[in-house]
Amino acid sequence: MLEQLQTAYGQVLKNMVFVDFANKKVISSGGLRGLEIELAKEKACRKDLITVINHHIKNGDLDLAIELIDALSKRADYIKKMEKKVKAHRRNKLFEIASQFEFENVSVVRYDANPS
Repeated sequence: MLEQLQTAYGQVLKNMVFVDFANKKVISSGGLRGLEIELAKEKACRKDLITVINHHIKNGDLDLAIELIDALSKRADYIKKMEKKVKAHRRNKLFEIASQFEFENVSVVRYDANPS
C-alpha cells in the first residue's frame, strides 16, 4: 500500500503545474523548470524581506532590521547564483537543440558558463 502511495505521489509531482503570477506564466517542476521555481520562490522571499525590513525601520526596531538586511544580502547572493544556473541551463539546452541541426560550413560551439 505504501509503495503504491509513493508511486502515485511521484506521478502527481511529475504532473504538477506551478503558476508564476508575477510574470504571468505557467512553470512546471524538474530540470530548468525546477530552477525557475526555486528562483521565483527566492525572489518572492526577497520581496517579503524588504517589506519586513521597512516595517521594522518604521517601528524603530533597528537591531532586527539590521539582522534582516544581513539575511537579505545573503539571499541576494543566492539569487545571483541561481540566475547564473538558469542562464547556463538555458544555454546548454540551446546548444543541444542547435547541435541537432546540420548546416553547411557551420559548426556549433559549446560555451560552458561554469568551466570548473
